[in-house]
Amino acid sequence: MTGATLMKKSQRSALRSILPRIAQFRRQFYYFKQSPLALAGLFITSFFVFLAIFSPWMTTGNPYELHSIRRLLNSFIPWFQTWKYPLGTTYFGIDLLPAIIKAARIDLAISLAVVGAGATIGILLGAFAGYKGGIVDDILMRVTDIFFSIPFIVLAIAMIVVFRQDFAHVAGGVMTLLVMSLVIIWWPTYARLVRGQVLSVRELKYVEAAKASGARTLRIIFRHIIPNSIYPVFVQMSLDVGSVVLLLAALDYINIGINFIYLPEWGNLATYFQYTGVGITGALQEPWTFVVPGLAILMYSLGLNLLGDGLRDILDPRMRR
Repeated sequence: MTGATLMKKSQRSALRSILPRIAQFRRQFYYFKQSPLALAGLFITSFFVFLAIFSPWMTTGNPYELHSIRRLLNSFIPWFQTWKYPLGTTYFGIDLLPAIIKAARIDLAISLAVVGAGATIGILLGAFAGYKGGIVDDILMRVTDIFFSIPFIVLAIAMIVVFRQDFAHVAGGVMTLLVMSLVIIWWPTYARLVRGQVLSVRELKYVEAAKASGARTLRIIFRHIIPNSIYPVFVQMSLDVGSVVLLLAALDYINIGINFIYLPEWGNLATYFQYTGVGITGALQEPWTFVVPGLAILMYSLGLNLLGDGLRDILDPRMRR
């Protein structure tokens, strides 16, 4: 048999293995398209991803820094008076339109970093706890329960307050501390979710066959257990990516978040009045300064929640009945 014949056979074999996956994806996308709200969520999320990727080409200057342009401008006065600043400016004379666009990259990066790291830790711990059982399961789940017993936002605030000075002198240190603090409070949810899935998956026939064939524990977990337990995690991740930005805004509001005027981040932009001393009463006299960034947070979170609902519908066959 020639080399060309072997190559053709391998290509046909690879194609046969891919075709069922393609057919499954087409079925799932068909069910996804049946929900207008899910499609709206996909569109909104894609829009913010587009902003995050192309923000350096859509704005001028450093994509991770804001600059003061001029005095506070009202976005509610006739457009021809502020055509250069259609959304107005916020305190310190920062133009809101490029600020919102630049902030999409930072908020999306922080969200993905927190949720990705938290999900990875939770998946690994939950998979090992569910598969091994016994004392391993007891220890890991009791540690998880300890984290669940502490109000998550209180734990995040405590970590930020205690370690803020240690990270303040490092480039990007405050941002790194924020991400680390949020990861620590985010992984227990995924550990509990994956463990529940693994408890049912580990009893299936193909797992027993893998054990009988002498496969190692790590191979069974990474080859059979995790791939067949991870679907609910995707839904939870899509919901959590929006929740991270809401939590960041809450931390910014109580003066424990980023607290750097020229860093483009939606929660930071919405709470600029904290730095000026005008208070909420003064901010209500210039409502565009927090309404515009607040709408960006709202649309971002709403899009991801609608997308998560759509993913839940296509990944859980019971939802399609």
